[in-house]
Amino acid sequence: MTNLLTFYFDMYFTEIIIGTLVLSILVVLISIFYVLFSSPGSSPVKKTQKNKIKKIKYTKEFLKGVNGIDLDLKIDTKKTSTK
Repeated sequence: MTNLLTFYFDMYFTEIIIGTLVLSILVVLISIFYVLFSSPGSSPVKKTQKNKIKKIKYTKEFLKGVNGIDLDLKIDTKKTSTK
């Protein structure tokens, strides 16, 4: 039995490789078409929600050490004066 299988495998090795390649390409194409033509209601893309930006509270000691640096990362044209 194994001799028969090895004989056919040796005889049709190229056809087996080409058949496997064609089958894998068909599976990929079918999966691409399935994703493209699936209903938009079952889309796996999640909708993003806007989160409120939380205001960070800093201690007075920390603020003394970082004087002159904008901790809120806002673009401000005015220069902050010390004291």
